[in-house]
Amino acid sequence: MAEVQAAAPKRLQGYVSHDTFAGLAMPATTQNLAMRTYVAGIGAQFKLSVDEFLLPNCYMQFYAMIRSIDQVDGFVMCSLYMLPTDAKDRRWVFDRVLEAGASIHCIFESLVIETEADVTRAEELLRMRKALENCPVGIDPGLIPDLGVVDRFS
Repeated sequence: MAEVQAAAPKRLQGYVSHDTFAGLAMPATTQNLAMRTYVAGIGAQFKLSVDEFLLPNCYMQFYAMIRSIDQVDGFVMCSLYMLPTDAKDRRWVFDRVLEAGASIHCIFESLVIETEADVTRAEELLRMRKALENCPVGIDPGLIPDLGVVDRFS
C-alpha cells in the first residue's frame, strides 16, 4: 500500500506597513506578532515579513512581494486597508494573486481573498468605508425637538 503524504503547510509571506491604515498606526512588531499568531492558528508557515518603506502611500515593497508570488502560497497582512488605495492598482494585485492560485489573508477583517467572490467582498468593504467618511458624526442641536421638562436622559 502506498503511503499518503501529508500536504505541506501553506507558506504565507507577511506584509508590514509603517503608514496608517483604516485610521490605525501600529508598530511593525505588533503587526508581526498578530500575523505570526494568525498563521500558526491556521497551521501555515509564516515567512518573514516584508516591511514597506516609511513614505506616505508607498507600495514599492508590496509590489515587489506580489511579483515574487511563485515563492509563496499567499500573503498575510493585518488589514484590507493596507492594500493600494487606487482601484486599478488593487485589481492588478488581485489578478496576480488569483492567477497564481494564491491568497491574501486580511486578519482584522477576517477575510481571505482567493476567489473572484472574495475580491468582490473586499471591494464592497472598501467602498463602505469610503462612504462612511461622508456620513455625519453628530446631530445639530437645533434639529432636536424640544422635549419639554425632560432635559437629559439617565
